[in-house]
Amino acid sequence: MAKKLHYADSPTAKDQKAMSPFLSEDEDLILVTGYGSTYLKSKAVVFIMWPGMLIIAACMGYAWYSGLNLGYGLLIGLVLDIVTAVLLTIRMHHANRYLLTTRRVIVKKGIVAVKLISALYDKITHIEVDQTFADKVLMHHGMVIINTAGANNDQIILHNVEYPIEFKNLLERLINRERQQFNRSTPLVEVQGEIIS
Repeated sequence: MAKKLHYADSPTAKDQKAMSPFLSEDEDLILVTGYGSTYLKSKAVVFIMWPGMLIIAACMGYAWYSGLNLGYGLLIGLVLDIVTAVLLTIRMHHANRYLLTTRRVIVKKGIVAVKLISALYDKITHIEVDQTFADKVLMHHGMVIINTAGANNDQIILHNVEYPIEFKNLLERLINRERQQFNRSTPLVEVQGEIIS
């Protein structure tokens, strides 16, 4: 049985259109991802607790102050709590996007006010994956650290990437393809001590 690759799908037409302003003319979008789905679900639960409990308490307080049935206040509070948690989770999903193109890696933060961080593949020196036992077994996400060449030894940190080893392997394949295409240097090798299953 073949191993399922989690990053095998091409970007959708919607992703292509949404991310096209961030691409240069001579590059194509390979992958659009962001925070892992398990991480987002756990954040939704957190959002239900906070600020959710505050919303429920405010609705029940308003119902009590207005002389309404406390059950209605609780029901309205629960609905507002769930809607708020969903909206905050959707915002978190769209505000943290990681793009792999044919030439570079791009980190897009924000929705209206956008901050972009990018690194050309030929400037990447090595890639690290930081994944705790709980991240690997329960959450299936981790942190990918991309080290770049330069005076400051800059790092680009991708938080909560789903299946980070697969993401790193895809990124290394793209880097190797770029380097072989332009004969720039030797291919990028795996991080020492990394176990790939």
